[in-house]
Amino acid sequence: MKSRNEWNQNKTNFHLLRKNEKLLRELKNLDSRQCRETHKIAVFYVAEGQEDKHSILTNTAGSQAYEDFVSGLGWEVDLTTHCGFMGGLQRNRSTGQTTPYYATSTTEVIYHVSTRMPHDQDHNLTKKLRHLGNDEVHIVWSEHSRDYRRGIIPTEFGDVLIVIYPMKNHMYSIHILKKPEVPFFGPLFDGAIVDMKVLPPLVRATAVNASRALKSLIPLYQNLYPLDPPRGVSCHRTQVR
Repeated sequence: MKSRNEWNQNKTNFHLLRKNEKLLRELKNLDSRQCRETHKIAVFYVAEGQEDKHSILTNTAGSQAYEDFVSGLGWEVDLTTHCGFMGGLQRNRSTGQTTPYYATSTTEVIYHVSTRMPHDQDHNLTKKLRHLGNDEVHIVWSEHSRDYRRGIIPTEFGDVLIVIYPMKNHMYSIHILKKPEVPFFGPLFDGAIVDMKVLPPLVRATAVNASRALKSLIPLYQNLYPLDPPRGVSCHRTQVR
């Protein structure tokens, strides 16, 4: 601990910053930095018979089961007043009024929900697709009788697709499509069958872990926080063949 005299002696070492455009730009960039790890995840609704980009992206609502699922992904936030991670969404209502958002002390997750995001009156989907297509993890709720195909939504991203197919008795089949270079993630796996009661949190956890797996491919990337197990708990990795 420095004494008052020591502080006074070091005052001559202080240098005032020059207020210029470069300083203001760096301060603005510093303010935009997040103190928690952030994830943005796209959510699509596919109704029966929809097999093209236009019909899927112009959906403004889905079935009751879909709406319940989306509500369970996080809590609804008003984008005009939301002070957390925005994931590129705007406060001027051009990207919607509300969206699901989830956060912990170390993580923020915001969802780009296709049915919540408006499109132009002439059905110009370019702006909408810019937000949805740039996300690396896509959650697809499909009520079509045919399997969802990669490439229906044209994008260079969408490295991981978590596709949900409704079944009978409030059960849901999970299909996971990922590019070969993406590391393993969980807790859900391709072919899992899940009850609706636990579907939203399990899909959320899987989507976040998929996003983390993708970020781990970035050169020199490091997690903001260590993901070690609690003290006294050991983890064993099992390889599935």
